[in-house]
Amino acid sequence: MNQALQAGLVVEGQPAPSTGGRPSRVLRIVPGRAVVLAAVFGATQVRAALADLDGTLLGEYRSAWDIDAGPDASLTALYEASAQLLVPEYEDRLWAVCVGVPGPVDFARGVAVQPPIMSGWDGFPLRDRLEDHFRVPAWVDNDANLMALGAWSEEHATSGEHVLLVKASTGIGLGLISGGRLHRGARGAAGDLGHTIVAEESRHRCRCGKYGCLEALAGGWALTRDARAAGLAGRSPFLADRLARPGTALSVEDVLDGCSEGDAVCVELVSRAGELIGAQLATLVSVLNPTTVFVSGLLARAGETLRGPLTEVVQRRSLPLATDELVITEVGLAGREGVMGAATLAVDELLHPELLGQWLPQGAPGSGVRHRLFNGSSASIM
Repeated sequence: MNQALQAGLVVEGQPAPSTGGRPSRVLRIVPGRAVVLAAVFGATQVRAALADLDGTLLGEYRSAWDIDAGPDASLTALYEASAQLLVPEYEDRLWAVCVGVPGPVDFARGVAVQPPIMSGWDGFPLRDRLEDHFRVPAWVDNDANLMALGAWSEEHATSGEHVLLVKASTGIGLGLISGGRLHRGARGAAGDLGHTIVAEESRHRCRCGKYGCLEALAGGWALTRDARAAGLAGRSPFLADRLARPGTALSVEDVLDGCSEGDAVCVELVSRAGELIGAQLATLVSVLNPTTVFVSGLLARAGETLRGPLTEVVQRRSLPLATDELVITEVGLAGREGVMGAATLAVDELLHPELLGQWLPQGAPGSGVRHRLFNGSSASIM
């Protein structure tokens, strides 16, 4: 950290009260010295933000986006978003970029690997393209990982050091914090909850090509499929009315609206999704013994309609010792947890001692000099 002190990135704060022995050293990040660009692509939207090194969000951007438009078009959308965020005040102080995508990611290489819903993204050199464009270090991770990191970074004082985050949205994903560190597994596949098999006999084919995946039965796109069938069959006047709208396809938002209106079919669909997700979570709760389970994503807007059945199944199926102090709750960050996690990851990696030694000699933040690492990231968060 001496390098960061010399560059003016951190300063020494008030020392902590002495408990005997050598006085502790308290360091504080200096706001305004540098910024990071954080962005998360979902299946149907992109959200971006500019953040200070202390995690303060300085500007936000959000827009509808179809991830199946492909990587080149998606990068163009990201560049347009960044141009709105990187106003002259900040453009020469950009020091890192982190982007999340809704699919499996090889973190070391910064590429998506055989993603079920991201046409054209398999093996696409996303990190390299980001570094070429922005001329700063870049990192790429799974969106649920970043959401878990963002939720934990904001709530760790009460959530504990062992946290699961379930992303229940168009698809279903999971991020895992263990011992205060993001866990990706050996190849980055940890947390792919949506493609665990829950019904081998099911005739519902998942977007990954398998049958009976959790996502194919409880994901937002699956609920939309089942809601359409219910509306066409006349089981739900609410859904039938939505289907009758000219030029508008039924969406998962319609199902959520139906829950708010008390439509029995919509409530049944979302409640059943909560039960199915809870059944898969119950095993993880018994195996991993988290302190907190966060429920996030589009379906979390249904509140107790989703979380109630999910919690009941987890409590019923998991070990008592794993659930007697377990907290299952919504995140409560207005959907910002993904970009907050991306910003956190970028800053953590940027300030890692090994990485500091590579880029600080080139000039201090705010000097107007852009930088690029040619040998990849330090991958300090495992």
